[in-house]
Amino acid sequence: MTLGKQLIEQLRATEQPAEQPLTVVYTTQSAAVAFFDRDRYSVALRDMLVRSGSASPDDTRTFLNAAAATVARRLSFLEEPLALWELDGSEGIAQLRSSPPQREGDALSYWEVTLWAEQPRAQVARYHWQPGMAEREVVAYPAIFALLGRVADALAAALAEPMA
Repeated sequence: MTLGKQLIEQLRATEQPAEQPLTVVYTTQSAAVAFFDRDRYSVALRDMLVRSGSASPDDTRTFLNAAAATVARRLSFLEEPLALWELDGSEGIAQLRSSPPQREGDALSYWEVTLWAEQPRAQVARYHWQPGMAEREVVAYPAIFALLGRVADALAAALAEPMA
């Protein structure tokens, strides 16, 4: 069973306590999804973390370049295409963001995927920023379980391909 299917099954089986607005669901050790407002088929996604379970690569820059290219290709179904925003081989981290971001006046909304080479993992979240805000903020993104499963599978594949 793929990671995405495991995640979908876990989301279907999870009850969200009314007194706990933010809920985190784990699938084994491979994925975690933080969300709000679960209903029968969807959640309001806060973020998702996917781990590969592989050892850290010897060449972090090559791994991050390959993983970033795969993420951009495999997550092409999101609203905006992703492009490499930053890559720091010495720190072992890469970030992809929507390119271009969604604009509403001066406000920006965008996807961000962060990749780490050490204990390979990827995190995805939707952000919002507008002039006057001190910091950007994570926004809850309404997503059906099937979309979250697809994102999880895409991130897992992106982490595995450079290691193959």
